[in-house]
Amino acid sequence: MPRAAANTMLWKQYLRLLDTSLTYQAISRDPDSAEREPKPDSVVIAGGQALVRAARRSVLERAGLVVVADVEDASRAAKAAVLYQAQLVIVDSQVSGGCVQAVHSITVRAPDVSILVVAPKLDHAELLATVRAGAQGFVTEALGAPGLARAVEVALRGDTVIPRAGVVALIEQLRARGQEQTSVDGIQLQLTRRETDVMTRLRDGLTPKQIASELELSAVTVRRHAASIARKTRQARPLTLALESTS
Repeated sequence: MPRAAANTMLWKQYLRLLDTSLTYQAISRDPDSAEREPKPDSVVIAGGQALVRAARRSVLERAGLVVVADVEDASRAAKAAVLYQAQLVIVDSQVSGGCVQAVHSITVRAPDVSILVVAPKLDHAELLATVRAGAQGFVTEALGAPGLARAVEVALRGDTVIPRAGVVALIEQLRARGQEQTSVDGIQLQLTRRETDVMTRLRDGLTPKQIASELELSAVTVRRHAASIARKTRQARPLTLALESTS
C-alpha cells in the first residue's frame, strides 16, 4: 500500500477514536445522562409566582445555600427533588396542583427529602394536613428574608420548623385523639376519658371523695377534672347559643 494511502487511513482511525473520546466526555458532562451527586445544602423551590420564586432564590443564595431548581407545580416539585437529589424542598402553600398533594408526592418519590411549607399566614387546618402528608416544617411569609433563610438552615439539619402557635395546634390535635364526644346539658363536649369517668359518677350522685376512692385518684385530682368539665361547658355554651339563635 502506498505510504500516502497508509497515512490517510491512520489519520481516519485516529480521528474516529478522537471523536469517540470527545463524545464520551460530553455524555459524562451531561447532567441528564450522568449520575447526580447530592449537593450540600441543596434546595428546590416549588410553587408561587415567578417573582416570588426568584426572590426566595435570591434570599437563599445570599445566605450561602444552593438552589438547584425552582418549579411551578406539584408534579415538577417531586421530579426535581429526585432528579437533583435535593436535601430540602420549599413548597409554596398555593402551589399549582395543591400543597398537600405536592407534599405527599415528594414524600412518596423522595422520602429522604425534608419539606418546608411557606404560607401567607398560619392556618391550623393546613398546618395539620401538610404535617400529616409528610412536611417537616411550616412557616409564614411574615418571617421575612432573614427568617426564611434561618428556617431553611434549621430544616436542612433535619429539625422541625413550626411557629409556636402551630405547635399549640398540634398538641391540641394530639390531645383530641384521646378524647371522647360527650353531651353535658345538651352541649357536645370533647372530654378526656378520665373526665368522662368523673362526670358519669357525678351524675350518679357520688361525691368527689367517693369518686376518688372508686377511681383510685386523689380528691384534688377529681375536683380538677370537675373544674375542667365546667370550664369546657362554659366555653361551649356561648357557641351553642349563637348557633341556636341563627337556626
